[in-house]
Amino acid sequence: MEKGFLFKDVYNNQLVGNMASNIVKSWGEFNTSSFVNAIISKLKPLSLSERSQLICTELFNHLPASYPKALAILINSIAEENNTTDKKEIEGFYYMPIASYVSQFGLQKEDFHLSMKALKEITKIFTSEFAIRPFIRKYPEETLEYLHLWTTDENAHVRRLVSEGSRPKLPWASPLKEFQKDPSPVLKLLEKLKEDEELYVRRSVANNLNDIAKDHPDLVIKTLNRWNRTNNKGTQWIIGHASRTLLKQGHPKALELLGFPQNVQIAVNNLSVNTPTCQLGNEIEFSFEIQSSSANKQNLMIDFIVHYMKANGRTAPKVFKLSKKSIPANGSICFKKKISFKPITTRKYYLGQHEIEIQINGRRYGKVSFVVE
Repeated sequence: MEKGFLFKDVYNNQLVGNMASNIVKSWGEFNTSSFVNAIISKLKPLSLSERSQLICTELFNHLPASYPKALAILINSIAEENNTTDKKEIEGFYYMPIASYVSQFGLQKEDFHLSMKALKEITKIFTSEFAIRPFIRKYPEETLEYLHLWTTDENAHVRRLVSEGSRPKLPWASPLKEFQKDPSPVLKLLEKLKEDEELYVRRSVANNLNDIAKDHPDLVIKTLNRWNRTNNKGTQWIIGHASRTLLKQGHPKALELLGFPQNVQIAVNNLSVNTPTCQLGNEIEFSFEIQSSSANKQNLMIDFIVHYMKANGRTAPKVFKLSKKSIPANGSICFKKKISFKPITTRKYYLGQHEIEIQINGRRYGKVSFVVE
């Protein structure tokens, strides 16, 4: 990617021209100049999503009013674009406005099956995870039938759509509130994907379960405990990855499932920071020692919690993963870790007293404070 390139610039004059060229090969009546001019004159100030929506709108304005006819033209144009050589991965966003076209204009009952078939083809090239969600909301039973059918599809992208499209809290998408309330329909889908041969699919399954765990932790633990009896390495990987929010929260059953019981015999000693104050933009280092008092080896999941000062004058905790260690019988382990307070886009730092706390197998051990000034 060239220096100074903005992500939104994937939607540029060349992409719009290519789309017009591909469409006119499928439908000779397509007014390419009108389509191109209607878009490129408005692109510059728009964001990525706004540019995609503009293209989607102009597709609607320039294609036949009949949805089945317009969809057939678009699917044929996809085949034309897919045959283009020397494409960059980022150019997959070419298909995003087309997926949006399906989700916005294909929601009539008589068009439902055509739309499902179109989303299946689009997702093989560019994900339909956002486009399928309006169909889940409007036609939940009918869409779930397709999703169950697709769990055994030969194409991994289609199988992943089953999980990713049904995530209750898919990032950058509005939540599926019905699945937030009752995730059982989603769990039935994930059950069929838990031994999928592709990590690409299994990662989506784990992310979906991680979403569900935020609202229904005990239900996810029950599911993972049942899956834990499955003699499949891929399923075991899902269990660990799906538990990450529960582990950060110190959920005792999740920790026990992964071999980190809460009743460990340890003490945390000598927790300290290298300086009582830290200038904004600098870093601090904290250190501590874990001492075992058990005659047996113990498995430890070691996290640390930074209680960041917020704008309201109160602190809020943020859990960070540190290490997974086996501590020997009556042994000890020492740790050092640096924390940076250099400005970053994802977190704003505030002046005042902060605290560091150690969390091991879900339990908290000791706290030390310092001041950012």
